Amino acid sequence: MRVGIPRGLLFYRFFALWKTFLEELGVEVVVSPPSNKAIIQHGLVYGVEEICFPVKVFLGHAYALLGKVDALFIPRMVSFRKNEYNCPKILGLPDLVRNLFQVRSEAIIDEEINMRERGIRGWWEGFLAIGRRFTRDDRKIVRALNRAEKAHQEYRRKLQEGFLPENLIDHRPMLPRREKQVVLLGHPYLLGDSYINMNIVRKIHDLGYSVVTPDMVPERTVRKALAILPKASFWTISNEIVGTAFSFLKKEDQNVRGFVHLVSFECGPDSLVGEVVERYIKREKRSFPYLRLEIDEHTGEAGLVTRLEAFVDMMEWRNAHHASYLPTPSAP
Repeated sequence: MRVGIPRGLLFYRFFALWKTFLEELGVEVVVSPPSNKAIIQHGLVYGVEEICFPVKVFLGHAYALLGKVDALFIPRMVSFRKNEYNCPKILGLPDLVRNLFQVRSEAIIDEEINMRERGIRGWWEGFLAIGRRFTRDDRKIVRALNRAEKAHQEYRRKLQEGFLPENLIDHRPMLPRREKQVVLLGHPYLLGDSYINMNIVRKIHDLGYSVVTPDMVPERTVRKALAILPKASFWTISNEIVGTAFSFLKKEDQNVRGFVHLVSFECGPDSLVGEVVERYIKREKRSFPYLRLEIDEHTGEAGLVTRLEAFVDMMEWRNAHHASYLPTPSAP
């Protein structure tokens, strides 16, 4: 059986887990090609105006697999952390693909994975349900999931070492590390797809800086820093972005010179996250430069480059003059 995985959204987080799990069950896995103009165009044609750009990109990748596989792998990822949720648009992906492209229900693997209330039990129940699509042997499914989780842990470990998803998925060479660093915040599907983000990591690198992404920060560090907030949000990835930013605000790391936050136009959670991060940055005695970049299907590369160049000039000036947004340290 050939199963297609669209290269979008949570693919960049769970690539190793999903691929290993399916292959251990004897499935031939087909991943859609890297994003390109044709894929994006198909996503824009079929996507309604109200959905965000990354969901439109996902639809383009789903469309690229139609007719080439027996089924599409689009699990309903309600939650992968207890007491938190994923974005509602991610929850509705199976229904969106089914209705837009008139795909038969059995041709979409859309079992629910929900850790919101049941924790790890909800995780295992979801993967057992997926596995039963291919075998009645629960022991085989459990073995496949155990191996998939080990592959996932190794994938996440390499990301923490400084690899990017494209280095591990497509075997692209790593960029040399720079001493000066920029914390690049954003959802993994924005940071992981170099086509839709217009190769922002290389652009920052060419300006003399390496990037640090949320995937490169240990989860324990992120969650500890997130405790600064009186109450975290409902969304797991949003919490990880905020926690990553906070972890560097409290860390005496002279190599980090600023924050670039890549957000998707029309993303509700991002509008909240950006406001929280910027406000807390401005409260710090050592207030870092902060740049928010919104991208959608209309974003021009020239404008993005101009803003990055101006931001780098500001970071250099601020670092040379030890300047801050604030004339005096803010009150605690």
